[in-house]
Amino acid sequence: MQAYARYCQDQGIQLKIVIDEGFLALCENSFPADSLIFFPRRKISQSGLFKKISLYRACLKEIRAFKPDIAFNIEEDSATNHLTRLSGAAYKLGCSATRHRSGYDAVIPVQFENREPARSHRWYSYFDVFDALGMPEPEKTYLKMNPGTLPDTLTGQLREWGWNPQLKTIAIHAGATKDYKRWPVDSMAVLVEKIMAAGLQPVLLGAGSVDENANQEIARQLQTAGIDSLPLDLCNRLSLVALGQFMNTCALMVGNDSGPFHLGSALGLPGLVLFGPTNDEIWGPLGQQSKIVRGDFSCDPACNKGHCLHQHRCMKDISPDHVMKKILLSVQT
Repeated sequence: MQAYARYCQDQGIQLKIVIDEGFLALCENSFPADSLIFFPRRKISQSGLFKKISLYRACLKEIRAFKPDIAFNIEEDSATNHLTRLSGAAYKLGCSATRHRSGYDAVIPVQFENREPARSHRWYSYFDVFDALGMPEPEKTYLKMNPGTLPDTLTGQLREWGWNPQLKTIAIHAGATKDYKRWPVDSMAVLVEKIMAAGLQPVLLGAGSVDENANQEIARQLQTAGIDSLPLDLCNRLSLVALGQFMNTCALMVGNDSGPFHLGSALGLPGLVLFGPTNDEIWGPLGQQSKIVRGDFSCDPACNKGHCLHQHRCMKDISPDHVMKKILLSVQT
């Protein structure tokens, strides 16, 4: 998307990008001025009926005021689908023949799976849309962002919470959106204990109830093991920008295949990402400094992500000792 914005700018094409308002502070400096329209997804979900309608109409009014010749949808969720169809564009383009049965002038038959090996990553699936719009293939990379450095006020707050900027910090994300992507919490708790024993500083990240519960369980298990000094838990305490700023101070990140890990990878933070049944050739991190960690068991061909015959042994087989060795190698180089 960032490359397409530059392409349009070079070609003299006017472009508006509709993006979730939650990413405002993180992304607003990553695109040309006045090219973003923010969709207030969270405000809509948290509002009453009349407020929902008002917020939705305000966003749609801004889109329609642009009077687009072409509107195209690459996100594939219901919100972007409806906004594209209601955009008032003369030509509406989608990329899912399953979802976009009506209201579109054309659908690009993007193949998301079973692609040629050299172009199997999801990045290439998204590029297919931009390729159809005439853009030359750019570098395969993340959105380039610059959240900046930690402000003094946040640094002071982190110190009050127990963070020591003089110690090497290992960012830990124990959560994930899917159960099959989560390394067992008891394994993560053992790893956190080993990190502290090595004189490093683990800090738990996350947002939402799933991450909160995982971090609380890690703390409970550490207490049960007789560990008095618990790691700092920043779950639900940082905005996306503050999270990015904090990541820029860390030596390494360890976590599951998740949004926070991909954010760290995009910012250049070295990391170890724990993979189980998910295909890393499609979903692996794009940052060269991010390393994939797997166990010795490969997936049974009879299994799928929704039904595992072996209780996700591919994730459970990753040992804390194995991950700790990789951590030490990473922070010592």
